Amino acid sequence: MNQQHSIKRLLLTSLLFVVSLPTGIRAQTVAADPTGNNSTISADGAKQVNFRAPNADLKPNETALQPGGVQNEKISDLETLIDRRDSLTGEVDDNRKRIEADRSRVRVLQNLGQAEESDRLILQIRDAEARIRNSRTQLAQVEEEIEKLQRHANSSSPEIVGEEVILPGENLDVIVNEDGAFNGRYVVRRGGYIIMPGIGRVAVAGKSVGQAEQDISRSLRQTQLKRATVTVERFQGIDVETGSVVYLSGEFRNPRPYRIPAGTAPTLISVLLSSGGWTDRADLTRVRIMRMARNKQVADEVNVKRILDGNIGGAGLGADITLTEGDVIVLPSGSLNLVYVTGRVKSPGSYRITEGEKLTVYGAILQSGGFDHFASKSRTHILRAMPDGTKAKIPVNLEEVQKGRKPDVILQPSDIIVVPEKWFSW
Repeated sequence: MNQQHSIKRLLLTSLLFVVSLPTGIRAQTVAADPTGNNSTISADGAKQVNFRAPNADLKPNETALQPGGVQNEKISDLETLIDRRDSLTGEVDDNRKRIEADRSRVRVLQNLGQAEESDRLILQIRDAEARIRNSRTQLAQVEEEIEKLQRHANSSSPEIVGEEVILPGENLDVIVNEDGAFNGRYVVRRGGYIIMPGIGRVAVAGKSVGQAEQDISRSLRQTQLKRATVTVERFQGIDVETGSVVYLSGEFRNPRPYRIPAGTAPTLISVLLSSGGWTDRADLTRVRIMRMARNKQVADEVNVKRILDGNIGGAGLGADITLTEGDVIVLPSGSLNLVYVTGRVKSPGSYRITEGEKLTVYGAILQSGGFDHFASKSRTHILRAMPDGTKAKIPVNLEEVQKGRKPDVILQPSDIIVVPEKWFSW
């Protein structure tokens, strides 16, 4: 009985609400038909008007795409992969340097008979080598993904039809009509951007030339100019992709096939300097150039150090050598003129004696950061290898050396400087 009364009250309230509406609105009051056919109900309850059709018919599984969404996603993926590649390359370099430093310390510790510490460092070296192998495996996968994205950048883009997209490594000539200070040639960096003065990074990789012009113009108008008419041209004068190739081997920072810009006359010095330089182990006095002449391999040895120092009969860079297609430049390692500093110093390790340098005991300790608080300067000594395989102990009282009362001792390759701890360390 109470339930029937509640239903009557609900129906009465609904009827009064509909009657109170203006006539035009009552005629269009919308309700959902339980059968699934959407309809409208007039004031007398009769079906009159169907729902209007949707504005656009979408096929099943069809979604609306925002303009540029696919292309922007590809650019983002490419930039992420390039950042990952740079990170992995850095990890490999860092671990390689750590291995070199640890190997030097192992040699010192073995000479000093500290087997336990030496074994611990050997385990660290093996761990770093495993990390290098893992990073290189990931690096190969990343390089493959980058190549796929770059290879399909044009064909899969709905935005750019019949026009090549800009890729990292390209050179772009940018001209701004309103202000020539921004004109110049810009290299598209690994991250897919160029760096412009006063603006910073502007992303251009994966875009057409026209899109790059619009983005550069927008960046200029946001921060620098009221108006910016921008023209972008791919630089074609010296195409780095069509130049001849020489091969870099040995102690280069980045040994690789090196492409020479077309239209230039490369020389040995220009390639050494423009390719990224050389490592600390490189011997610039014995640089070799191997080439084919009359179907025979010819090797020339060049003292690059003398050329750079201008000690070739006053000729200096005039004694430089012109390179040709297919030349192989071999940068050999120099003799490992290393000395070792161990004991109570701030940074124990190995230090190289460069050609012509007269490194002293005190000088080597300064390179290692100086003495720590517990160093016994007066009992410092050198362990020097003798021809019969033994080591001689040479005392060096560095307290007297610091005061100028005794001369410092010039080091020889493979010398080991030992700075012992004070007997009383308070």
